[in-house]
Amino acid sequence: MSDPKIACRNLWKLYGPDPIGFLERHDGRPSIEAIRAQGYIPAVRDVSFDVMAGEILVVMGLSGSGKSTLLRCLSRLVQPTAGEVMFEGRDMLTASDSELIDLRRHKMGMVFQNFALLPHRTVLENVAFPLQVRGTGRQERESRARDVIELVGLKGREGYYPRELSGGQQQRVGIARSLAVGPDLWFLDEPFSALDPLIRKRGHRIRFKNF
Repeated sequence: MSDPKIACRNLWKLYGPDPIGFLERHDGRPSIEAIRAQGYIPAVRDVSFDVMAGEILVVMGLSGSGKSTLLRCLSRLVQPTAGEVMFEGRDMLTASDSELIDLRRHKMGMVFQNFALLPHRTVLENVAFPLQVRGTGRQERESRARDVIELVGLKGREGYYPRELSGGQQQRVGIARSLAVGPDLWFLDEPFSALDPLIRKRGHRIRFKNF
């Protein structure tokens, strides 16, 4: 059997005065009663899972249950308190800043709930931006950007600015931007929340085409 693409082991994210010391004092497994009694907020609590190549993992929970924080811990946008995250055999929690930048530029894509579009850039420029950061030439990055813009159903709006788009269209720009780099690992934080049911249904059919 092949190794997991990403493996998460006993991942914690606690907010409070001394979360690392608190976990150590409780042998890495504090009870929820102890966490609450000492005033800590358990955003992520002892999470473990494996994801194989080509596999989709869905994290479900109520609003405020820590889903977004978990995704950000996996990509190191938020620093976990404890645990292990292995990506292609590399420990993400010990990766240097330069290694993380390289991974995000070449291996990872993420769609945020709030879209995070650059307001002064057009749709084409927003989608091509991660390729520009990577150092891809203008002709190649714009060609790639046009392909994924068409994939998400926004062909003809390449020259629009985010303020000229609906919320659902802005979200599709965010999806296209994350796909432009051809990520090996794709983090989606409620990627269809602003899309109407018909667009959402079509998105389920096309989102992995050619990737």
